[in-house]
Amino acid sequence: MRELGLFCGTFNPVHMGHLLIAESARVDFKLETVYFVVSPEPPHRSVGLLAGEARYELVKAAVAENPCFQASDLELQRPGPSYTVDTVLSMRDLYPDYRINLIIGSDNLPFLKDWHRAEELVSLVRLLVVPRLRIIGRPSDSAAEADSKSLPASENALEKQATLDLGLSQQSLCREGLLQDKEVHLVDFPGVGISASGIRKRIGERKSILYMVPAPVNRIILQKGYYAKNSKVKKKKKKPK
Repeated sequence: MRELGLFCGTFNPVHMGHLLIAESARVDFKLETVYFVVSPEPPHRSVGLLAGEARYELVKAAVAENPCFQASDLELQRPGPSYTVDTVLSMRDLYPDYRINLIIGSDNLPFLKDWHRAEELVSLVRLLVVPRLRIIGRPSDSAAEADSKSLPASENALEKQATLDLGLSQQSLCREGLLQDKEVHLVDFPGVGISASGIRKRIGERKSILYMVPAPVNRIILQKGYYAKNSKVKKKKKKPK
């Protein structure tokens, strides 16, 4: 069976961690193509979110040199609310000879049952779960992280200590409720301590994000001033002549 990967997200902005996730999933599960599907603005994450067209532009630039990666604005073009199950159905129509592999973070698993038409969704895809990289000292991005288990942080870590949420296994992922009889697969992801929120913060502080994002993405962000309006750096006052 031919395999296709679906990686949905706001990508605000897309960064090297996203590319590593997609590449790890592609290699581990023999995916012919991974589609980066740019999500529209969700109601609960509107603050600091770049317009969908701009985020799609960045994703296209990020994946341009990899023939196995494709950017998709399918959800941006869809009128009204956009749901993952509808995206999966659209991709199945476009690629009937492929199995759809949905790439999601482990922090989303506890909430999967609340997704729109969740039972139908999990029946349509093979779930590829990425262990969540947790930055010690950084507020959790979701309630799921508060309950997740993690390994102790290394004592000799530098400024920030990171640990992968490794309380995951084929047995412990979700063997109850929605996923009781569903096969769930772990992506062997070499976790990196890069987050979109951290990148936006650095841009606001006028710090370099090169090597945190692909070089073409960095160039576009600098050229167009994306995220710069959130800058907290005070401008120096001009001395009177």
